[in-house]
Amino acid sequence: MITDRFSVDFLPNPDIADAASAVLADAAAPSGSTADDAWHLYLSRPERAHALAQQLISRGMPDTHSAPCSELGWAFLTSAFAQCRLIEPAPDANKIAADFVAATDNFRAANDKRGLRLIRLGPAAIAMRMGRWSAALREFEALIGHFDLNTLDTDNFYLCFGLSTAYVYEGRLEEGLRFGYAALHLADQLDLLPEFAAAALPLGVALMAAKDPEEADAVLLAAIAVAVQADSPILTKALRNNRAVALRRMGRLDDAQALLEQVLSDDTAMLGGQHFVHYNAAELHLKRDDLASAQKHFETAQTLLAAAGASDLDLIKLRYIEGQIASREERLDDAIAAFQHVDQMLPEVSALRFNDRAEFYDELADVLARVGRAEEAFIAQRKSSRQYQESLAVVNRVRRFSMQVRDEIQQVTKDLKHESSERRKLQLINSQLREQVDLTLSEAIRLRDQVSHDGLTGVFNRHYLDAALPSLLQLSRQSATPFSMVMIDLDHFKKVNDRHGHTVGDEVLINFCALARESLRGSDIVGRYGGEEFYLALVGCGTTAAQQRIETLLGAFREFNVAADEVSLGGLTFSAGIAVYPEDGVDVRTLVACADRRLLLAKAQGRARVVYRDSLITH
Repeated sequence: MITDRFSVDFLPNPDIADAASAVLADAAAPSGSTADDAWHLYLSRPERAHALAQQLISRGMPDTHSAPCSELGWAFLTSAFAQCRLIEPAPDANKIAADFVAATDNFRAANDKRGLRLIRLGPAAIAMRMGRWSAALREFEALIGHFDLNTLDTDNFYLCFGLSTAYVYEGRLEEGLRFGYAALHLADQLDLLPEFAAAALPLGVALMAAKDPEEADAVLLAAIAVAVQADSPILTKALRNNRAVALRRMGRLDDAQALLEQVLSDDTAMLGGQHFVHYNAAELHLKRDDLASAQKHFETAQTLLAAAGASDLDLIKLRYIEGQIASREERLDDAIAAFQHVDQMLPEVSALRFNDRAEFYDELADVLARVGRAEEAFIAQRKSSRQYQESLAVVNRVRRFSMQVRDEIQQVTKDLKHESSERRKLQLINSQLREQVDLTLSEAIRLRDQVSHDGLTGVFNRHYLDAALPSLLQLSRQSATPFSMVMIDLDHFKKVNDRHGHTVGDEVLINFCALARESLRGSDIVGRYGGEEFYLALVGCGTTAAQQRIETLLGAFREFNVAADEVSLGGLTFSAGIAVYPEDGVDVRTLVACADRRLLLAKAQGRARVVYRDSLITH
């Protein structure tokens, strides 16, 4: 196998390297090449594989070792898959499809079962090449039953590699890691050098999305050594670029820049497009506060994408970099325009394809606060907090999942050493791990909601208030704007429970929260403090505005009817206390205590009222 572990001290097996070099040397001489030689080059040198396949097709490939129809089928198959990997010229889907059809006809005539099985990957490969990732994933998933993934079979690699790539591009991180490690393990065990290097690309992206740049760096470093040994400039360049991203995320900026300069000086075509290199360079120079260099690479990436066509993710990255540069240069209006463009496009892209959302909203909030747009800054900060909380549980879960998969692989590797080479079983993931994969996402979502939301009403909980209030007050200080904290207690709620039961009581709580969210602005925060007590955080509201909003809500609640279990309740009321920053306090504890004290005063004065001064009440 290529390596016993994925680590930074990886060195290729010299015997394997010699064998691979011999294959590559044979493939370099077209007159003596076979379709099998061309096939083994399609990942590492797709342009060479395509040229060899076309030469073999043009001369009909007389061969003494296998039926001509089968050889011709493999030449057409190689031509089709190589075109799916070519960077230039632009792909011709009709030509690729025609080659797949010709391959199918020849494989059927020769009864080549392996060729016919691999032909099934064709529609998915075309969809991937055309950027239709959802369609590609559907095609790959439909093929799982046609491949025995419990065996160490070379063809299983191609399915696992395709699944890993499609899952990562679709933002399904757990599955991307699962099949990424499966593909890497297969290539390792079967001594497939180019395949090992290719599998590391989507796996490295998935590991960085899981906030594990150290493991990504180890995988990519090993793969670079393999790609160099396999004489694959296209894989070597892409792997080095991705490793530079991992090094930057690890804070090793000098190492990242040295590697990136090597990539920029390489005139080899770049998988996915040269603009990826310039994204990376711009982000690195932003980290180093070299705005001139960041601007240069941003403009280069923009020019390249204007010619080639930009995806939604490309546009998001461009505008984000543009906004960061403008923010650092104090061109705040330009920064806001760029960031707002990103904000509008984010719903179109999976959270795991652009997983810096919390940092992005932090930057947007900072710029908005600097120009005095406090309410919008509060909204952006709230989005940042929500994105952070939503991603935290998922990322932690995924990292644990990744480590467990690696442990499983190490155990499988040990077991395989004691088995017959003819019947070695893959055993990559046991049945418990498969069940865990299915539960991972739903469990992560459940944990996320437990952290920040009340299970009954769906509004934020007290934990969220404790986490969010310091940031909200900090923004108020920076923008010199008021902020109101409101504590609310539903009047006589115990009597509702005692008289009508907890089911009706729960409906009262749920309906109050729904009414509050409908009555207030999008920037206001509604949360449950505990029991029948709630809190409201009113962004940019002073005493008068807060008083008016809560009185309006009180009036609406009086007129609201709650229907449950054939019971209709009306005339419900609440008591409320308001504390305003900075008049009533400048820290979280003081504001909450003040609002709570005024709530108690409202209840002592007869309930159904709002207290916004220690000596003033309204009815």
